Amino acid sequence: MTEAGIVVSWTMNADDWQAVARVLDRAGVEAMVAFARGTKAREPVRFAKFFLKAGWVGLPPKSTKPVASLGKPPHCGHPDCDPITRTRESENDRGIRSLDRCPNCHPNAKGHAA
Repeated sequence: MTEAGIVVSWTMNADDWQAVARVLDRAGVEAMVAFARGTKAREPVRFAKFFLKAGWVGLPPKSTKPVASLGKPPHCGHPDCDPITRTRESENDRGIRSLDRCPNCHPNAKGHAA
């Protein structure tokens, strides 16, 4: 959740922790983060318990079928490639800098499935 930019308090009682563990086993981290990102609250969410009560318990089971086209390809390891955004900073002839998709590992670069 933190890596996805969702910073919340994880202070919960034992029953709630067990419920989170069951959801994690059944639905997976990706579904939990996707739900949290899609939740529209009137105020900023400060506690993970909100997501648990608002819908994590109702998430469907994760698929057991392998899906190769989802997710990012492995990071290329190029020193100028950011491992999170998979972008490289470049400079044109006029000295203007920009971020470009890494041609080796950005999921939307030419030659990669989106």
